[in-house]
Amino acid sequence: MREQALKAFASIWLLLCFAIFNACVEESRVEEIIDETEIATEPVAPEEGAIPVVALPGLPNDVAGYEGWLKLNAEPIPPAAGGDPHRGTKNVYVNQARDAIAPNGEQVFPYPHGSIVVKEAYRPGKDYIGLIAIMRKIAGSDAEHNDWKFVEYTRNAPDAEFSIIAADGICWGCHARVEDIDYVFTELD
Repeated sequence: MREQALKAFASIWLLLCFAIFNACVEESRVEEIIDETEIATEPVAPEEGAIPVVALPGLPNDVAGYEGWLKLNAEPIPPAAGGDPHRGTKNVYVNQARDAIAPNGEQVFPYPHGSIVVKEAYRPGKDYIGLIAIMRKIAGSDAEHNDWKFVEYTRNAPDAEFSIIAADGICWGCHARVEDIDYVFTELD
């Protein structure tokens, strides 16, 4: 019973966050994003004998262990001068093998469907990850934006849960500048 109440509270809380921070997203679209997030958080059974990997608190399970994925940047990305929407020092990971996105040693676009790109950011002066931005390429989900779905999470303390602060429409305007490289700013180093 308590678990059901917590899940109901979390769903209501997510809906409220979307309503506040995503004014440009239609109400029906907010419900779709919440439904997609809930689907993405279904537990994934670890391979036999493997140690289960757990997502950071508040993040969907499909990004658990992203730190072990292919890292796109060779060196941490410093904050951008003149304004940085993902404030902080960043690393970007993708759930694809190097051969899948750079078959001849050079990255090709677009990313395959099923790709998940995770950007983590350490806030200035902090020693913990304060932001996680996730892009999921879901076939048939948004042809106008090459089937990418965007969700951004933040937290203000190392032991706090991440919470959603932005999604889709908030992100598209900026990412449209790199449409030619499939909406992902960071290319494989």
